Amino acid sequence: MARAALFEFSTSSAAEIVSAIDAKITTIQNLHAFRTRMGGAKKSDKTYPATREALNILSRMRQQAKDAKTIRNILSPYSAELAKGREVLDIIQPVLTAYRLYYASHGIGLMNDQVLLLKMLEAGGELEEITGQTILEMTTD
Repeated sequence: MARAALFEFSTSSAAEIVSAIDAKITTIQNLHAFRTRMGGAKKSDKTYPATREALNILSRMRQQAKDAKTIRNILSPYSAELAKGREVLDIIQPVLTAYRLYYASHGIGLMNDQVLLLKMLEAGGELEEITGQTILEMTTD
């Protein structure tokens, strides 16, 4: 007699599958095994499209986790400096000085606060391009 399934992939939505994997009710390996039993990737994509969508969501989540780890690794030396009691402006002072010199060589005299504001506005514009969403408070009237 066959063992009862802990999770039914055939009737679940992609979000339910991802939630079940996240809650450790089932695993990605079980999802792949189900897709293989149902005739392989090509046939499963047609018959059970939610399983392909769940795999895509899980793939994006895995990539986001890797990206977050990369960012944490980049910031870790600076976090250690903050933990030692250094101020943020002290840590970024060399970058601010380099930008101030760059702008001064182009005839634009800016103070540290103005350089920070300019760079944050540029970063906000890049964020709007990436996400496609406007930052309402960023624009001034």
